[in-house]
Amino acid sequence: MTNGINQTPDAIVRRLYAQGRWKLKSAAHFGGDETGVADMCLLQDANGKSFIPGPSIVGAVRSYLARKCMTWVNYSDTESIAKEPKILKQFFGGAGEKDTMSTLIMADAVCVSDEVNTFIRDGVRVDAESGSAAEGAKFDVEVLERGTEFLLNFQCIIREGDDNVGLTNLFLAMLYGFKKGDIQLGARTRRGYGRGKVEDWAIYDLNMKEPQDVIAWLQDKPCSRPKSCKLKPRPLQSDQRNYFRIEADFQLHTSLLIRGSSGEPDAPDMVHLHSNNKPVIPGTSFAGAFRHRAALIAHALKWKIHEGDADRVCEMFGAVHRQDEDRDDTQQTELWASRVSIEERLVKKVKPQWQDRVAIDRFTGGSLQSALFNEKPVYPCPMKTKTETNVRLRLTLEEPEKAEIGLLLLTLRDFWYGNAALGGETSNGRGTLQGIKAKLIYKDTPNPSNKKEWKLAHKNKRMTIENDNEDFLQSCVDAAQNYPDRPKASRRPKKNGEEETDAQ
Repeated sequence: MTNGINQTPDAIVRRLYAQGRWKLKSAAHFGGDETGVADMCLLQDANGKSFIPGPSIVGAVRSYLARKCMTWVNYSDTESIAKEPKILKQFFGGAGEKDTMSTLIMADAVCVSDEVNTFIRDGVRVDAESGSAAEGAKFDVEVLERGTEFLLNFQCIIREGDDNVGLTNLFLAMLYGFKKGDIQLGARTRRGYGRGKVEDWAIYDLNMKEPQDVIAWLQDKPCSRPKSCKLKPRPLQSDQRNYFRIEADFQLHTSLLIRGSSGEPDAPDMVHLHSNNKPVIPGTSFAGAFRHRAALIAHALKWKIHEGDADRVCEMFGAVHRQDEDRDDTQQTELWASRVSIEERLVKKVKPQWQDRVAIDRFTGGSLQSALFNEKPVYPCPMKTKTETNVRLRLTLEEPEKAEIGLLLLTLRDFWYGNAALGGETSNGRGTLQGIKAKLIYKDTPNPSNKKEWKLAHKNKRMTIENDNEDFLQSCVDAAQNYPDRPKASRRPKKNGEEETDAQ
């Protein structure tokens, strides 16, 4: 439909559309104001319905694709947008004066679930020294329950002078990320929130040189055109990410209690946390317990810390945001994202059990007056085989050093043998685990197919490595046990004007 007129570089020649239902596989929080029922409330429209702003979705997508296309050194820089590949700037729009506008258009994601369930989750910061709840660090978060669905709509506009193939590849890689569940939305995604998937994408490819496609666009009915059979979500050929991943299965040896609220008037004082009526272990609980144990091991190994620098464990798990009353308001706490991400998981093959308890008077040895309370933890059901599991851990560490991998392996060993516990009332014997099997994955090159994998199993009451090649894992443990100083360069993102320097 050119009518003999020469196409200009700005002439639109192609429009790609994609529509899919994004279903939550874990709880999610999309931040709103702070005047509602919790410290962190959900974002809602004028009709009181939850939605996800388009800029939040595009920001998560841009971070996902940039991390795949860029090395960690460029990605973690505060000027990372300036170092993005040209095709990425063209896809999302750049920050420079000569950069073009974004070719990607995203609408707000509207909640399409018939019934929307929200829940108030309690959170608390764990004190690094005592291992118990830190004073004054209690907060609550309003979340959407797993199973909630949102409608995602994307459009990619390709002009005559654009890189047609490159933009199409990025568009399909974005859809692939949602299909595989690799793109998480909302807050606290490194702790398991906002994990979801799009099972099936409807993709439409409009050729703006064809009259019927132009008419469909003018009528705002791209879905009236046949779906493109050639375009399917697919990953990028190159993946710059380096990571170490632990996928471990455990059996519960004792009861487990991660405190939640049932909302029922006749419910016990404390119940185990549920999501959509199913018991779960949130990523925040596993991360807090794992971080605390890793810090104890690092302290026992006498990892040195430079005065004024961040703790090495903090560089892995993220900085701790403290609100000290004595701190000057003008002082800004330096924060950075965690390189460790832990997923929220269901607890399987367990049953809740009501328990009545009472506090004991230390002087008389009898019950303390007005100290009766009740709780409802979950207990493991009898297992048919020794390989059945209750709990799964999926932990990923980005840009790992050998010593950091070794520290995670030593921490995993403590949970494997029940020397570290999970959840509340661990001093009373709750939350003890027994490792059953695990898979370790290490990727250190841009080639996605070049991965090293090891399988662990519990045999003869020991953690055993089923692979013959265990030299790398042993070298990581040796590096952790003989870790005299921090690496030459910090792994946390650099501030403006900050340069990496060798450790003195």
